[in-house]
Amino acid sequence: MMFRQKWLNLIGNKEEFSLEKRVFHGVCLITSLVLLISFPANFFLGLIIFGYVLLVVLILLLILFYFSRYRSHSKATFAIYVSFMSMVLVVGYLFNCGIDGPVILIFAITFVILAAIVQKKHLLFWMLFQLFIAYALLYLEYHYPNIIIIHYEERSFRFLDTALTIGILLLTIYLTIRYLKINYRQQQDLSNKKNEELAKANATKDKLFSIISHDLRSPFNALIGLSQMLKENQDELDEAEKEDFVNAIYETSTKTFYLLQNLLEWSLSQTNEIQFSPEKINLNQLVNHALSMPLEVAKSKEIEIEVIIPENQFIVADKNMMETVLRNIVSNAIKFTESQGEIIITSHIDNKGTTLKVADNGIGMTEATLSTLFDQNTTPAPQEIIVDRGMGLGLMLCKDFVERHEGKIWAESNLGKGTTFYIFIKK
Repeated sequence: MMFRQKWLNLIGNKEEFSLEKRVFHGVCLITSLVLLISFPANFFLGLIIFGYVLLVVLILLLILFYFSRYRSHSKATFAIYVSFMSMVLVVGYLFNCGIDGPVILIFAITFVILAAIVQKKHLLFWMLFQLFIAYALLYLEYHYPNIIIIHYEERSFRFLDTALTIGILLLTIYLTIRYLKINYRQQQDLSNKKNEELAKANATKDKLFSIISHDLRSPFNALIGLSQMLKENQDELDEAEKEDFVNAIYETSTKTFYLLQNLLEWSLSQTNEIQFSPEKINLNQLVNHALSMPLEVAKSKEIEIEVIIPENQFIVADKNMMETVLRNIVSNAIKFTESQGEIIITSHIDNKGTTLKVADNGIGMTEATLSTLFDQNTTPAPQEIIVDRGMGLGLMLCKDFVERHEGKIWAESNLGKGTTFYIFIKK
C-alpha cells in the first residue's frame, strides 16, 4: 500500500494530469528501470559503446520525466521522448549486432509504449514512423552488411543478450499493461461514481420538484382559503370562530415557514455552502430554544411536550444545525400526534457520546415507511402521503446535518402507538 501511494505520487494525481500524461510518467519510470538493468549488462557482454549510449539515454529520460512531471512541459517531452527513442533504436541496431542482436525485438515494445502514451490523432503517424525505421534498418543491413559496427565476440554472448532482452521486454510489457489496467479500473470507478452522483442529483431534483409542487403548494392554498373565508364571513363570525380561523392561519403559516427554511438550508447543504461550526453547547438550553416555535403549534393541538434533560449537560455540535434537526423532529412528532397527545424528549450519555430521544404517542408508521424514512430516492406510495404532513425534506436535512457531526439518526415505530427518534452525537 505504501509503495502504491509513492508510485501514485511520482506519476501525478488524476486531478492535475490526464490519463495519457500519467501513463507517460509511468512509462518513463519503467523504461528507466529497464535501462538501469540494461546498461551494466551491456558492459558485461563487451558492448561498451552501446552501454554508454544506454547510460546517456537513462539520464536524458529522467530529465524528460522531470520536465513533464514537475514543470508541466508534457507536449514537448512526448515528442522528444518518441523521437529520441527512435534515434536510440537506430544507434542500438548499428552498435549492437544488427539483426543478430536484440534491438529488433525492442521495436515491438515501442509499439506498446506508443499505444499507451500517444494521443489517438498522432498514434498512426508515430506507428508508421517506427515501422519505417525498422524496415529501413533491415533493408540497409541486407544490402550493406558492413554498416553494422559491432558484432558479438562469442556465440554465447548473443544467446545471453537475447535471453536478457526477452526477459526485460516481457517485464516491461507486463508492467505497462498492468499499469494501464489499473488506470482503466480507476477511470471506470470514477465514471461509475459520477453516474451515481448524477443519479443522486436527478433523484434530489425530482424530490425538490415534488416538494415544491405538493408540500409547498398545499399550505399556501390552505392559507389563501382560510384568509378568503375569514375575509368574506368576518361579519357573521363570532369571536370564538374568528380565533379558530386565526389559530389555523398561524399554524399553517408556521408550517410553511418551516418548509421554506428547510428548503433554504437543504439547498445550501447540497451545494456545500452551509458552514459547520461546532462548539460546546448546553443541551437543555439548545432543546428549549429549538422548541420555541413548535411549542405554539403543540399548544393549539393541546399536545404536551416534556423535556427531561439535566441543566448541566453539554454536547459539542453546530448550534444552528442541531436546532434545525430538533425543530424538524419535534414538528413531525406534533404533526403525527393527535390532540391531547404527549411528546417526551430525553437524553442519555455514555463513553461514546450523547443520544437524544424524541418519543411521541402518535399514529406511528408502517415497517415499509420506516425502512425508507431517510432515503431521498424513495417516493412515498399515494396511500402514505398525508396532505400537509410531508416530512421527507426535513428528515433528509436532519440526516445530512447529523452525519456532518459523524453522528447517527434512526427511528423506531409501532403503528397506532407512536414513534421514537434517536439522535446520536459523538463526544
